[in-house]
Amino acid sequence: MTMANITLSPERRAQILRGVRPRRGKALCWTTGRILVAAVLAVLLTFSAFAAAVPALRTALQNALGSFAGQSQSLTGIAMEYDGIEVRPVSALSSSTYVRIWAEVQDKTGDRLRADMDIDGYVADVPTLGVSQFSLPQVISYDEETHTALIEFSSTGYGVTENVPVSICFDRFQPRQKISDVSVPIELVTAQTLASTTAPDGSVVLVPEQTPVALEHTDSVRLSSFGFANDGRLHLQLAFLNAANREDSYLITTARSISGGKDDAVYNQELGNSMFEENGIWYQDMSFSVSPSDLGDVTFDDLAGTLLVLPPVTGEWSTDITIRPVEEITYYPNVQVGGALVKEIRVSEIGFYALSSSQGTILGYRPTFAMTKDGKKLYLTNNCIESGWCIDDWNGSSGAGHAIDQWLFDEPIDPASIASLNFDGVTVPLQ
Repeated sequence: MTMANITLSPERRAQILRGVRPRRGKALCWTTGRILVAAVLAVLLTFSAFAAAVPALRTALQNALGSFAGQSQSLTGIAMEYDGIEVRPVSALSSSTYVRIWAEVQDKTGDRLRADMDIDGYVADVPTLGVSQFSLPQVISYDEETHTALIEFSSTGYGVTENVPVSICFDRFQPRQKISDVSVPIELVTAQTLASTTAPDGSVVLVPEQTPVALEHTDSVRLSSFGFANDGRLHLQLAFLNAANREDSYLITTARSISGGKDDAVYNQELGNSMFEENGIWYQDMSFSVSPSDLGDVTFDDLAGTLLVLPPVTGEWSTDITIRPVEEITYYPNVQVGGALVKEIRVSEIGFYALSSSQGTILGYRPTFAMTKDGKKLYLTNNCIESGWCIDDWNGSSGAGHAIDQWLFDEPIDPASIASLNFDGVTVPLQ
């Protein structure tokens, strides 16, 4: 029996709940300026088909673009294939401060991709306006017949003021299965002490398969043993099944007091978590600071996490494209809005961006609308996609800083038609 002990930090627990594997540093950075060099076996292919080469994905791309299809770029040019995985950029939508890029990723030799995947990927060489905010690449549609995923990158904070060459990079595709609604049958537990064993690292776990029970809503995991070990703690042991029977599959839960008589933190202190394999089955043994006297008061959150159901596909894929921003007009109003001095406004066909200086005031998520020159009012309060503040000088004492806020329009608009913006009742004229 091989065994490894894992202690989950609060950050790791949060990552599991989000279904996100800890990322390698190189996959997080959108501003490294690094372009991956393909391995010797990589093949560059000329690609000149209509954007979204797979017909089944064209509708998904059109839906993602929404009313801004006319402002998007149809990307045709270079595709890259390595280890049977081909990457094809198909479309982009960009203002100077907001970038969205779509790419098809196809397994041309097998069935190693899925609609639900953890992806290591990023866009390199995009100029930034200070700190950029980004979302991890996401699969927005998957065609099972052609084994092709349509993947979207989305980011704010960039400084794309002209046509900019960038690189779309991937180095890992990990199919996964999310679980979030599997209840823990605490009613099965008695005060009896079950047979226990000691792991090579000294941790205590239950002997497997003492209380095997199927769990609702899943055929990928079941109970193996559930009860008290000889360390006096309550152990919840799971067995992973079928495609999820892998070393890197595991789930989490939290013990809670039904009556509220105990702080939940008491039940969850010094959490134990061990993964081990026995007779070809991977087990996860979680232990909690729950004693037999707590039975009747303790309950558990539903099991939640991510099962990695296939081996990861790894390599280095990089394709170069040129981002073309939509039409945009920049204004410098210098208008005071509460505690913020609005210094710069960029209005594009798809939205607008505001830069303001303050000591902690942001403009986002407050009542906001735009007025057109023909008197039309565009309500934008719920259209804010970015709002944040940062200090200008960490070593200073003034507390001065600046905020960056950004909104999208509901449909394309001529930027010259916007006469003013209104933040929380204060009008900022654009002229």
